[in-house]
Amino acid sequence: MKVWKKLSAVLQAALITFALQTPYIPMLNRADYKSRIHYLYAQVTNLLGEYSFTGLLIFLAILYFVCHVRQREEVRLYKRGILPYFFSFCLLTGQSCVREGSLSLCFGSGFRVAAFLLSFAGYAILFRLLIPLFLDLYKKAAVSKWGPAKLEVFLGPKCFRNVFLLLLILWAPVIILSYPGNLCYDFLGQIDQGLGITGYSTHHPLLHTFIATGIIKFGRLLTGSLDFGLFLYCLLQAAVLAAALAATVDRLAKRGVSCVLKMVAVCVYIFAPMYSNIASTAVKDVPFMAAFLWYILLLEDLLAGGVEHRKPLYWVRLTAVQVLAGLLRNNGIYVVVLTGVVLTVVYRKKLLLLCTTVLPLVLYLGGNGLLAFACGAEAGSPGEMFSIPFQQTARYLQLYGDEMTEEEKKVIAKVLTDPELVAERYDPNISDPVKALYLQDCGAEKLAAYFKLWFTGFFKHPAVYLEAFFVHIYGWFDPGVTNAVRYEAQSDLFRQGGLISGADKLLLFVYRFAEYIPFLAVLENVGVYTWLLFLLGGKVRREKCKKGILLAPLFISLLICMAAPCFYLHPRYAFPIMFTIPFLYGIMSEEAVVERSDGNFPRI
Repeated sequence: MKVWKKLSAVLQAALITFALQTPYIPMLNRADYKSRIHYLYAQVTNLLGEYSFTGLLIFLAILYFVCHVRQREEVRLYKRGILPYFFSFCLLTGQSCVREGSLSLCFGSGFRVAAFLLSFAGYAILFRLLIPLFLDLYKKAAVSKWGPAKLEVFLGPKCFRNVFLLLLILWAPVIILSYPGNLCYDFLGQIDQGLGITGYSTHHPLLHTFIATGIIKFGRLLTGSLDFGLFLYCLLQAAVLAAALAATVDRLAKRGVSCVLKMVAVCVYIFAPMYSNIASTAVKDVPFMAAFLWYILLLEDLLAGGVEHRKPLYWVRLTAVQVLAGLLRNNGIYVVVLTGVVLTVVYRKKLLLLCTTVLPLVLYLGGNGLLAFACGAEAGSPGEMFSIPFQQTARYLQLYGDEMTEEEKKVIAKVLTDPELVAERYDPNISDPVKALYLQDCGAEKLAAYFKLWFTGFFKHPAVYLEAFFVHIYGWFDPGVTNAVRYEAQSDLFRQGGLISGADKLLLFVYRFAEYIPFLAVLENVGVYTWLLFLLGGKVRREKCKKGILLAPLFISLLICMAAPCFYLHPRYAFPIMFTIPFLYGIMSEEAVVERSDGNFPRI
């Protein structure tokens, strides 16, 4: 038995080493080799990789790690679940999508499948060891009594004020150097609408358009310059976001969360480049995230204190924040309403159905409708919702367009114009080029005919649909993908270059350079936060924590991300997940949940 355990450790270490050093190379072409033997030799050597002394050292280090870690109690007691295999699949398919824009590096040939299976096993073993170590570390942090006196004071009763001021002070250099403000392309479209350069459209949230342009016009009224108005807007949005983040730390303090977890949350807010980056960028996601954080805080209050005996003021505040989240970002209302449905199903209370689902939806539709009527806004394109099927159709036309009849192509043409142009515009990274071909006046009948054809195509070539889907969403799940971005939008309406000449280029360099610093890159990587969400979800499910409902808005947001036009360089779509994970890990820790006498909120 001891010999078998040693051999098992060697085999596990070998598989992990193979997975970590898997060569992602383009598919080999048989015609490039003299004979079948030469071709097979090249395939085998590419599969195994080249010998290196570094590889041997990695193997020995991993062997030592495996032998020692698998004997630890938390690893031995860890219940086998799907997450190690899911994470392994995400890493491997993600890297194939990055390099080839397809899954060919995983399933393109028998040798690629063999490499995938070996790497899959290696990564699964590695995550099978790492996940319980991470959960044990989280548990120890939750019950830790460590906390220097000064830090306890800083994160004590006045932590809201302290964290709020700290964040503003640390963000101030970036905001000032970015003067009058870093610009996002969507924001420029909203400013053009607010200043009358173009007509209003519900493609962007009208409430945010009015707020942003109102502040900018006010700045112009005071100084005669749009620049000051933009700078004033950036200051205000940064203050609102800092207040929301400070409120999460304040809530952790009130729930008795350990100093370690409070400090971790604050450190993420300080060191993750995405916070100072987005706070200095004029974009709708900043006020939306502030509203979303307040929404999460109100939900936590509801779960901690129960539904009964709530004062009317609480329901007014909750409803107002839910409507605000919807009005500040168009897809925000989907998160709110679907979360309300989850709450209603769990608690079976009619009051929850009214206050978290029906009322917010009605007020949102009425408020947005009034805003649209007041400014004569055009409706946004319904095609925004069809990123995935449009991408699948474009990929299908590229590969199997010659199999389609003229009648079938006419069905597509009535929705997406010329099928040949659709195939030509297909970009696996973003659906906007294809969606731009959508005919808004096509009507429900033609759209229904298109989806009937789309559904038929799935049964003819399901692999095409699945591949187009994975290529479209892989970035949300793969921590191996770089996704940080500093927007570089320019406009003749505002001065360029920042406060001093070249300041914008300096900041661009700093934020892009941060992507190459492992610690900082991890702190703003979407895939990392998605994995953290799944790990927390697994823990909540196993331990049946009622506060796990707080994860519902995040999982719904992840589904919305998957339906978004792209992942490439747009991590802001996942901000509802990324900005709330530090708080949720704190609030769901062992010291965060006080056991109630009725047993509704068991300790986790």
